[in-house]
Amino acid sequence: MSSQRSNWRERLFVNPSRMERELAMRLESSGIQYQTQIEVPITTADFFFATEPRPTLVFVDGKPHLTTAQMIKDEELRSLLKKRGYKVVELAYHDYSDRKRDELYRQLGHGCYEVSDEQTGRSDYVPGQEKHSCQRWFRV
Repeated sequence: MSSQRSNWRERLFVNPSRMERELAMRLESSGIQYQTQIEVPITTADFFFATEPRPTLVFVDGKPHLTTAQMIKDEELRSLLKKRGYKVVELAYHDYSDRKRDELYRQLGHGCYEVSDEQTGRSDYVPGQEKHSCQRWFRV
């Protein structure tokens, strides 16, 4: 019984999907620093980026996350994460393909992009010239 209790945390970890593994390889080959399968207070994020002004959590949602019940549950959890100060990026897909992987990679780069209120409130603000949280990370 005690061995079952001590292994509970290990049993929580699921194997990353092919899409998650492929995105991770793409991030690594681009030299982008990230963490994967990071436990946050109420769930586990597929990717974590230490972005400014707030950290970014990325969820790569395949078929199991595309059911109505799971989508409602995911929305509740992710809304709470946003309230706790995280930026949340959701990447959904039905089936793996290299084309879809590349599309999600681009979405990931755009998802990390964040314009702060401080930047938009300046008198010299020019749309499109913002300094974003993932600068130099993604070529999108």
